[in-house]
Amino acid sequence: MANTGIIGIEKVSANLNKQLVKIKGQSLAGLIKAAAYLRVDMEKTPPIVPADTGNLRQSWTVIPNKTAEGFGVIFGFTANYAFWVHENVGAHFKRPGSGAKFLEKALERNHDEILRIVQQNVKL
Repeated sequence: MANTGIIGIEKVSANLNKQLVKIKGQSLAGLIKAAAYLRVDMEKTPPIVPADTGNLRQSWTVIPNKTAEGFGVIFGFTANYAFWVHENVGAHFKRPGSGAKFLEKALERNHDEILRIVQQNVKL
């Protein structure tokens, strides 16, 4: 994950990245599958992604990325207001179950599952 300037999510993603780097033989497919799992979880486990028009939800993107360790993925929402919505803790969103910090909370609760998915897709 890229440096976002968001303290909570940076801490969560840094911890996850430390664990991911330790997985030898990880595949790009495993990282993409883990990102897809995360995206599905943000639609079913609160806080889910807020929605008004659906643009934010549809802006989810996963981009393969070359890293010092070999490769990785950059993922997140590309809507220009995604940061505001994610960090707007006091907001009352229209969509039932939705709320701020949806990506950060999804990363926290799915930490072990993300590692499991990447591990299952190791290239030997």
